[in-house]
This record gives sequence, structure tokens and C-alpha cells, in this order.
Amino acid sequence: MSSVYHDSISTIINAVRAALSEQPVLRGISAAKQTSFALDLALIALGCRCAWLVDVTVVADAEQVYDSLLRTLRQFPICSNPRPNNPFFVNKTKWRASVDEVHFVHLGRDPQLLPRPPLDVLAALQALTYNPPTLPPGLEPHTIIPLAGVLLGYPVAYVPDADGAFLAQASLDVFACSVRAPTWEHPFLKFSCPAVLAATHPELAPTRIAASLKTRFEPRLQELGLGLVVKHSTEIVDRVAL
Repeated sequence: MSSVYHDSISTIINAVRAALSEQPVLRGISAAKQTSFALDLALIALGCRCAWLVDVTVVADAEQVYDSLLRTLRQFPICSNPRPNNPFFVNKTKWRASVDEVHFVHLGRDPQLLPRPPLDVLAALQALTYNPPTLPPGLEPHTIIPLAGVLLGYPVAYVPDADGAFLAQASLDVFACSVRAPTWEHPFLKFSCPAVLAATHPELAPTRIAASLKTRFEPRLQELGLGLVVKHSTEIVDRVAL
């Protein structure tokens, strides 16, 4: 284990756990969830990824709770953008993920690769340059879902159609990434891409997507003594939850 890994990850995890203990709502979550929460937040603070969507717990009054948490952690470059049931934590210096690295897939009757990023997604990203970063109110799913994909670092971001039918019984290339240390492995991100698109768009072939993930995330993780594990599978589901 490198000293950089030890000093950076361990210091931030300990700081987050201490901050969690000061929040009555968060103090009650299990030790395992606190560790997971702290590690995900540490990866944001260290710039390993741009954003994290909280998925280990649901908190009432998320804006107040998380703002208070971040005031305790003000030494780290993290901000939050709580939305109902979907609070984000964002690295204030690293959130500008390159939209050019993201493939936007429109989910209509048949999935289609869009030739360029949706304008409303670009406008929402522009709003995040304000101080403090903000998002326009009332964003619709066709904007907030691909925006989340960009911020979370997905190479493929879905743009849903209004009819709400999402890839029922479609064959999907599913990518599950995790961060690996000498003594543990932690989920990093998981996303999918309609398998049918790879035939006409070679950049969406599983090997190309896996390579793009390693190019994007491995350098920073390796600086911290961490590895990136990318696993690919093909799945068919009744409906994709977005």
C-alpha cells in the first residue's frame, strides 16, 4: 500500500466518518453503509470521479443535512446539489466532465445514437459554472437523466423518450466498474448500452467502451495506489430503471 493511498484515502474517510457522527440522521446508518458513504465521498474529494449519486441511504431534509455535513468537511472541494431522493455530491474543481467523451443514446421506439449532445443538457451543464453551482428548476427526465450520466462519468448517457418505455427485453451491454485496493474492492459505477448499436457504431463496442473507461479513470486511481476493475456482461431485462 502506497503512502499516498494511505494518507489521502484514509484521512478523508476518517474525516467523513467523523462528520457523519455529528449528523443525527446519518449517525444511525450501519457501519458498513457509513464506510461505503465515506469511501464514495473520498473518491469525489480526490478527483477520481466528478460526481456521486447517494445510493446507500435516503435522508429526509437532504439539503439541510448534507449542507451541514459539507460545512464540517469544508477543507475538501465538495459541493452538493440535493434533489428529491437523488442527492448529488460533486467535486467543485473536477465536475467539468468532457461532454465529448459521452455518447448520448435516445430511447425511442428503437435506440438511436445522437449526433451531438442535447442542447438542454449543455445548458444545464453551463448553469453548473455559476457560483454556487446550481441547476434550473423543473428539469424534465429527458434532461436530468442524461445530465446525471455525464456527471457520474458514464461513457453512455440515455436520453429517454416521453412514452416511458425503456429498452424492454432489449439486449444490453452492461459494464460494472469497481475500485480495487490490496484488501478491498468497492463498486465505482455501473451503466449499460443497447448491444444492437455496436454493429453500426464501432465506438460502442464493449472492448472500446472498456478501453475508454480505463483511459479516463485509471491514471488518477493509480496515483492513489488503486486499481480499476471493469467487468462486462450481456443482459436482457424487462425494463431499464433510469
